This record gives sequence, C-alpha cells and structure tokens, in this order.
Amino acid sequence: MSTAPLVSVILATYNRSRVLAHAIESVRASTLSDWELLVIGDCCTDDTADVVAAFNDHRIRFINLPQNVGEQSGPNNEGLRLARGRYIAYLNHDDMYFPDHLESSVRWCQSSGADLVWSPVLVAMPATDREIADNLWRFRLSGVAPDDDYHPRVFVFASAWMVTRELATRIGPWRPARETFATSSQDWLFRAFRAGTRMRLKPDVTVLAIPAGARKGSYIAARSPEHDALAALMKNSAGFREAALGNAAINGEREANRYKVGRALRSLLVRPVYAAAMRLGIHPYGPFFALRHGRRGNLVSALRRQTGLDKLPPAGGTSRR
Repeated sequence: MSTAPLVSVILATYNRSRVLAHAIESVRASTLSDWELLVIGDCCTDDTADVVAAFNDHRIRFINLPQNVGEQSGPNNEGLRLARGRYIAYLNHDDMYFPDHLESSVRWCQSSGADLVWSPVLVAMPATDREIADNLWRFRLSGVAPDDDYHPRVFVFASAWMVTRELATRIGPWRPARETFATSSQDWLFRAFRAGTRMRLKPDVTVLAIPAGARKGSYIAARSPEHDALAALMKNSAGFREAALGNAAINGEREANRYKVGRALRSLLVRPVYAAAMRLGIHPYGPFFALRHGRRGNLVSALRRQTGLDKLPPAGGTSRR
C-alpha cells in the first residue's frame, strides 16, 4: 500500500461523463498535489469508466457501485469507506475547484483548528446558448454565513467542505435522502453542528458550482456548453474569478434591494420556526420542506424530476428511492 495522501477527494457521479471530466481536471490542476481522487459511480451505465481511465493518473480511482442508489449518500459513503487521507473533501460532479481550493482549505483547517472549513461558492446561473457565446454570465455567491461560524440556515455546497478524518468518522455516514427532509449533505452538516463541531468559514472563494438542480433536463443532455465554456475561462482567463466575483456582488446587491422589504418580513415570520425546529433537533429547513414536498425524501425526488433523472432508463439492480 502506498503512503496515504494528505487529502482524499470523493466525487459521486452518475452518467454525466463529459461534465465529470471537467471536475476531474479541476482537481488535477490543484496547487496541492498530495491527493487521491475517488470517483464513485452510482451504477453508471455510460462511458464514465473510459473517461476516468483516459486521465491515466495513478492518484485517481474509479469504483462503480453495483446497485443504483439514486442520490449522493450511497456513493459518498462508499468513498468515505475507501478514503485514506488525513482530510476529506467532496466534489459534486457538476462543480469545479479553483486551483488553490485544496491547498488553502488544508491551510485554513490547520491555522483555525477547525474540524470542518468551507469556502463560499461562486454559483453560475443558467445561461442560454446566446449568452454563453456572448460571454454574458450571471453569478451569485452561496454559503456566506452571518459570521465566521457555521449556521444551519446557510446552505453550504458539499464541494466547499474540507473535513478532518476524525470528524468524518465521528459523525458517521451520510443518511439516505429518503430519511431526511433536507438533502443528505445539509443533514450531515446539521448533525456535525449539533455535535458541537468547530466549523469555520474560509473567507475566500475557491469553488465554482454549476448546479444541475437549477437546469431543467440537465441529466438528459450528454454535454453541457456551460461547463465547457466556464472550464475554459477558469483555465485560460487570468482575471475570470475576480470578474465573476464582481458580477456576483452587483447581482447580490440588486437582489437585496429588490426584495428588501419582503425579506425583512419573511425573516420576522420564519425565524421563530427556525429556532423552534433547532430546539427540537430538527434541521431549520425541515418544517418548510415538509410543507412544500410532503414526506421525507420528496425534496430529492423533486430534484430528480427537474434534472430529468426520473426519465432515464433504470440502471441494472436499481434501488431508486
């Protein structure tokens, strides 16, 4: 057995091999080279194995689950079982790291003494073919907490996490989506929060997200022009991140001003519900997701309908719940 890497990156994927290639390339471009990448297929039936193999990088392993889980908890738990690193990072297959993400996240873990750190995420809003051709992007920031500590009201993409192995072991596996009102990732963070974990914001943006859930039918198309264009900008445009952050700041201020009164009123109404839920050990979004989607697991079912996953032919030995 070779020496254990400093960081294990776990990447859950299902039948989006062309998008996956960009995610993998973003890991390989990292300024920190002491990593392993565990690409865990959720019973993939396309050419994912060939795409991973084409990188010919001994730090990358592909493991394809024999049974389709239908959401991230199964592949991520298998990746955690196989991980050998001192630190654990996750990467959604439709997201990309900036080159400094792993290095700066490890450094922030070590300097802050936190068991989990996360980066704010630069989120690309859906773009039309014309907007892509004209380089007319819209971005927003996600994962910015009220202060430097984690709060469950803030959604934090799993791609932004850096977790110590000790914490990952202590909190345990991701719960299946059918057992949660929130997503499995936010449920895991909430469990870590309730366990008194030191969780700190890393105040620089080192992840780009292009969420499938915001793009109707994203799983049906073999390719994503948005990923192709944004990956090229990340690689070839030296000022891309700074320009995108400026774009996100302007869009965020516009949205804040447009909905300022409505947000203030909503805050007065929902904060007592958040507080009551948390006192009961329930994720603060749980009551709202229950009202909107019904029973546990229905949020992920709604996302599957949005992305087109529910229309794809079932993989062999499926267990889609």
